[in-house]
Amino acid sequence: MARIPNVPNLITAWEKTNLAALADDPAMQPFIEFQKSVSSQKSETLGFAIGVRPEDILDVATGEAVAIWLPFEDPRRPYAVAVIVDIRGNEAQARGLLDQVDMDLKAAGATRQVTTWAKQEIRRYSLKPLPGQLKVDEVAITMNEQRLIATDRESVLVSLLESASGKDTQPKLELAADYIGVQEQTVSRVGESPDATVGLEWFARPIAMGRIVKEVTKIDRGRQVNIINLLERQGFDAVAAVGGRVTLGEGDFDLRHTGFIWAPPIPGEPERFRLAARMLRAINVPDQPIPAWVGPSIASYARINWELAKAFWYAETLVDDAVGEPLFQDLLDGIRDDQLGPQIDIAKDVIPNLGEHVIVLSDNVTPADLRSERMLVAIETTDAKTLRQVVRKTMEVDPDATIVPSPVAGVEVYRVLRTEEPIDFEAELFSDLGIEANEDAPAPLLNEWAITVLDNPDGQSAGGKTPGYLVFSSHPELMLETVERLSAANPQPSLDQTPEMILLREHLEALESEAAAQEGHAVVRMARTDLTLRAKYSLMREGKLRDSDSVMASLFRRIFISKDDEAEDLGTDKLPPFEQIQKYFRPAAGISQATPLGWTLDGFLLK
Repeated sequence: MARIPNVPNLITAWEKTNLAALADDPAMQPFIEFQKSVSSQKSETLGFAIGVRPEDILDVATGEAVAIWLPFEDPRRPYAVAVIVDIRGNEAQARGLLDQVDMDLKAAGATRQVTTWAKQEIRRYSLKPLPGQLKVDEVAITMNEQRLIATDRESVLVSLLESASGKDTQPKLELAADYIGVQEQTVSRVGESPDATVGLEWFARPIAMGRIVKEVTKIDRGRQVNIINLLERQGFDAVAAVGGRVTLGEGDFDLRHTGFIWAPPIPGEPERFRLAARMLRAINVPDQPIPAWVGPSIASYARINWELAKAFWYAETLVDDAVGEPLFQDLLDGIRDDQLGPQIDIAKDVIPNLGEHVIVLSDNVTPADLRSERMLVAIETTDAKTLRQVVRKTMEVDPDATIVPSPVAGVEVYRVLRTEEPIDFEAELFSDLGIEANEDAPAPLLNEWAITVLDNPDGQSAGGKTPGYLVFSSHPELMLETVERLSAANPQPSLDQTPEMILLREHLEALESEAAAQEGHAVVRMARTDLTLRAKYSLMREGKLRDSDSVMASLFRRIFISKDDEAEDLGTDKLPPFEQIQKYFRPAAGISQATPLGWTLDGFLLK
């Protein structure tokens, strides 16, 4: 569900935001006009083929507007969509909208039937199917002096009318325990300033919504693993709901989100999570400064606090379930005992030496090309020496691995470049999970990456073990930059000293209660969006974004794009050069705290 409490207030507040200024910039108008011309097709890709376009709703609404997606008993199209709009005082314009919809649908070959419910007229349109169109058979629309309702099924519309009249005995969302839980946890932390406008409220049940998204996006994996069913079997349905609210124009914030992931204890069960879902147990750690070894050119910084060793073992049932047989332990035994392999005992030498913190950095280089997006992941280890030996043994038997000259003596940096079709762990695992790579797509998740183990200059040795980081990078160049900084006695300047990060940290601290600050967070992320988006924007403008060599683009191609899919014309060639609009992209941050009932989900974009 997505709800705008008051559409006119939203429009007024939106016009004062930095994002609205971006949309109004003359340089953006060719792109904006193109988007308006194709808005009806875009709404259909969201399963929103109900005759009424989003901009129509904004035009006629005088109060709230609600859009809902819900499961529906129909094997061809197991979901339904509806929109409810407050039109009080604007009945004439709403009537004109219905007449325009009537003409548009009839022009597209639809036939209309008129029925009534409690003397209220219902227009039901039977749609003419088009090649490649979503399986939408009908559109049903009605209105009275209070509201306009549009749905893709007449039976859903009738149910909504019955509910509004008090005749429907079905359970109401506002009385559902998960909805109440999300609302209570969200509102209790909001603390909005008087100038804030609640622009949007949203709520979803992840498993049910995942199935709807799968249908809407037409993801058909054939005989491959049904990921949604797999996650449900493995206990991830413990995450019962998620929701939040977005405010506009609140103090220094262009946008602010306050939300909650609802995963409460299960009555009668000793634990909240079972099977693989136990890996969701994040831990809160008091916030710390960004390490000095993180350089000032980095675009985004994230710190994730997680019991990595436990999470690894919780994945066993997930892998075994996905392949339909006990495979997880066999994989570990095979790696340990393979005479032609590195003979690494992951259970003994790797997992027990993992810490509880992960740092994720991203940046990009210009001019933008398919390899501009760079990422680095530093996983805390309690025994850098042992992990260094593990990496060395693994790389020595990998024919695609070579040592890269390091700027620091004694630090071994390995570069892996897949020069031919690999038979690596990543490819095997994706194949076992039923996620086959396309014939025309590169098999590995990354064609090139780098790995090393570094001592942590801020860590304290214990029991003869030196703490450090197991470091992966999508680009050897970023790895070498990090090696040099992490090995320096006092690397200056650092990301933590940049004006944007100082500003973000100040606002994060101001939003937190004293108790929450002492408790800490499971996840903290800070980003300079003008840097995080510049390469993506340039590639999108050139129509090359989905061909990017970044980790996210590779994952997207694997999961969502078939080899026969053609790139859709999004009008991105009409976008202006990034430098013309860079000023509108402001710093942003997000935080999440683990609680006995779930996780907070908060963030903001500065003005």
